[in-house]
Amino acid sequence: MLSEDGSKGLDITDSGGQKDHYTIGEVVERLRKEFPTLSVSKVRYLERRRLINLTRTRGGYRLFSPQDVEMLRYILTLQDKEYLPLKVIKKRIEGGMPIASGDSGGDLSRVLEDRTYTKEELADAIEVEIRFVDELVTVGVIGRGGELSQRDFEIARMALEMAKFSIQPRHLRGILAAVEREAAMFKQILNPELRSSDEQRVQDALNKARHLASVDSRLKELMMANAIDSFV
Repeated sequence: MLSEDGSKGLDITDSGGQKDHYTIGEVVERLRKEFPTLSVSKVRYLERRRLINLTRTRGGYRLFSPQDVEMLRYILTLQDKEYLPLKVIKKRIEGGMPIASGDSGGDLSRVLEDRTYTKEELADAIEVEIRFVDELVTVGVIGRGGELSQRDFEIARMALEMAKFSIQPRHLRGILAAVEREAAMFKQILNPELRSSDEQRVQDALNKARHLASVDSRLKELMMANAIDSFV
């Protein structure tokens, strides 16, 4: 006997003996290790918002295919770990963004849209007033290439998260100045290769710069952890 919360399960298998459909309760139980606050009601809410489209039995019970489970995992990852609002997630899905199979908790930057934004579009995407975006542009944190890119979207989203703790765009000048100093140091170190007429040498130098940036980011993360530990 099937219940909507999936407590009894649903015995639908393919020819290989593997399930090809799951009940809502089974899906919640399966994903709760990754998303501890996940509930049946939250899944139903996402369906009502039309982020997932499920098939149903004749009795009206929801059925999840393996692809539906991956879609739900993708949505929850963007929402719970990347802090994206549902409106933005829905736009990505409707735009045909690829959904990775297996572990979707990897590098999500590979599934981000390669697009540009107007100030109004960016403000709408992160659900803020346009003045917040204007402040970020004025400070120089975003829009440095003359247009607002997907990278600028991610920066603005993280700036908004910091703003929740009263760290406003103007306060990011110090972080930006530190980044520019370090970038200048990397450029000075790699300048002979960057000025080469050999395109491969230039590309190798850029790769080295990205590696240095990655190491630098991890170094600051650890140093910041030490500094926070000293608070008490």
